[in-house]
Amino acid sequence: MRDFLFFLAFRFVFLLYSLQNSLIMMYRFFALVWIFQVFFFNTDAQTNELPLISFRDFDLSDSPIIDSTSHAVVIVEKGRSDIQVDEAERELRVIHRYGVRIKILDKEGFDRADYVIPLYKIGNKFETISQIRGYTHYIDGKIHTVEMDKGAVFHEKVNEFVNLSKFTLPNITENCIIDIEYEIRSPDIFNYRTWRYQEDIPKLYSEYTAIIPAVYNYNVTLNGFYKLTDERSRLLKDHFLLNGRRFDCSQLTYIMKDIPAFHEESYMLAPKNYKSAINFELMQYYSTNGARQNLTKEWKDVDRELLSNRSFGGQINRENNFKRILPEIYADGDSEEDKARKIYSYIKKQIKWNKVYGKYSQFGVKEALERRNGNIGDINLTLISACNAADIEAYPVLVSTRENGLPKTIHPVISDFNYLVAQVRVNGKSYFLDASEENLPFGLLPLRCINGNGRIIYSKRSSEWIKLENELQASTHFDIAGKIDDAGQFKGKIRIIYEGLDALNRRNYIRRFSSLDAYIEERMNNSTSMQIEDGKIYQLDSLDNNLVESYEISMDFSDNLRGGAFVFNPILVNRMTKNPFNLEERNYPVDLGSKQKETYAISVQLSDGFHVERQPKNTALALPENAARYTYQSQYKEGSLMLKQELSLNKAIYEVDEYFHLKEFYSRIIQHQKLDFAFINK
Repeated sequence: MRDFLFFLAFRFVFLLYSLQNSLIMMYRFFALVWIFQVFFFNTDAQTNELPLISFRDFDLSDSPIIDSTSHAVVIVEKGRSDIQVDEAERELRVIHRYGVRIKILDKEGFDRADYVIPLYKIGNKFETISQIRGYTHYIDGKIHTVEMDKGAVFHEKVNEFVNLSKFTLPNITENCIIDIEYEIRSPDIFNYRTWRYQEDIPKLYSEYTAIIPAVYNYNVTLNGFYKLTDERSRLLKDHFLLNGRRFDCSQLTYIMKDIPAFHEESYMLAPKNYKSAINFELMQYYSTNGARQNLTKEWKDVDRELLSNRSFGGQINRENNFKRILPEIYADGDSEEDKARKIYSYIKKQIKWNKVYGKYSQFGVKEALERRNGNIGDINLTLISACNAADIEAYPVLVSTRENGLPKTIHPVISDFNYLVAQVRVNGKSYFLDASEENLPFGLLPLRCINGNGRIIYSKRSSEWIKLENELQASTHFDIAGKIDDAGQFKGKIRIIYEGLDALNRRNYIRRFSSLDAYIEERMNNSTSMQIEDGKIYQLDSLDNNLVESYEISMDFSDNLRGGAFVFNPILVNRMTKNPFNLEERNYPVDLGSKQKETYAISVQLSDGFHVERQPKNTALALPENAARYTYQSQYKEGSLMLKQELSLNKAIYEVDEYFHLKEFYSRIIQHQKLDFAFINK
């Protein structure tokens, strides 16, 4: 457009010159040419996707989405994707153009000037980047613009699949504005990139345009809490040229305004599940001969492909690998459940996880057993194969881990899944099994697998969705008993009992140490408020039983003595001081991974003569429908103080409309746990 306008201006002025053969008109001609050159060529300091910079861009004081936590803000962001023919390669490419204008509000926002752009390998070719431009604008009476030097761009090869382009914009100061623009040419013609409206900084305006040829049919979905402000579409006649034929295109524009920053908080799934974004998935396309090619499959098609795949279904039926060794794993008289438990333990010992995820086998059952290591697919497909060899009902379950995002449930997208577990059915009960970790007990999934629904694949009927959950709650119990003498010195014992995921996490932590003695020594050295003098660990290797820690402890409460008065808070460990829920508004669920329970009991004998003067009231808090409950009960009698508190989170997931109640629930617990007992010695 700029070149076209310049051409028109030049022709207009030349016409004037040709009509007036005078020196004055000659001067006017060159003056006008110079003016147009200055105007148009100065727009090189302005990216094609972005409007002209103005003083208004620097004044954002009236924006409702900028607050004290904002260190930078996107003023405007535009993207455009179009399929074109690469003349040099004579192949189709998707051209992604991107432009963004960001205001840096303070020094903590300076990192926004450091840009890293990933380029991926598609097939045997990498995406390429070009036309990288960067500008820094600042005000000093007027708007000054500093252009990024072309030599500031560095290219780095990360691995055989990813390259990076890196650059840093110049002259960054507080309240400056940066413009960035680039173009990516991708050989992945079947996918338009996901456009992410919501990020960790607020955005005033975000616009994405996709130009899609009529021969392609995409399923367009909007993800996240915030909805589009506007969307437009128009027909581009004969816009796309392919093999000498022209095709119409749809120009689709999606706009969102005033998008708050996304704030991550405790107990959530992958952020990409909840950030507002628009996704494009190719459903079908028409080849040059007019034939329709469907890319979206039904689950029955996916089931058939998986079961016929050598690295999936081909590994489930490797029963011959186990017929000989099954008698060494269990006895003939064992129950079906005992057989399953022993097979599970055997696989855990025989194949060590190489820390690689996967729904497919990396090496295959036979080689994984010989190598004694493998990926998740190797381990759990081997487990299923061994169970089948023992005539135990077992099936693979496709899983998307928590950090990978929730799988789409409307239609099959096999790439959504990056993990695999087993479901074993014995004596009318079903158990999820993952044999990848030595500390995982029978029937417990690690937290990474608790992510919505999995897809269970049957060999003789259609697959189905199945909820991924642990029946066993995560539980920790603290039991303390001791005595406080006249000098305020406490001596006693503490016993900690872990169950479910809490036991798994503690066992995993203990296993990091070279020995139990090393772990106990670390406990002794790093305990600040409590002196640990001796300790023992029970049932570390008995995975089906609770893990127990027991310690001799002492504490100094001499500072709590004031003459004949003594102030004491009996919650000695794990006192809640910070609310994990602090957002004014949370637009995504609280996902704990499992039901949770924490109990705390203490019995303390005080010296003779102490009488209670003030004590916290017994209390009971509960959320609607008993979704969560907290109780605090104490008693002081004949020099003995007894207290018991219990926190039960009776749901693994709390929905958005429960967030405020949960936040207030925790706030009241924190306030109650601050309360002291006051004693006086009469």
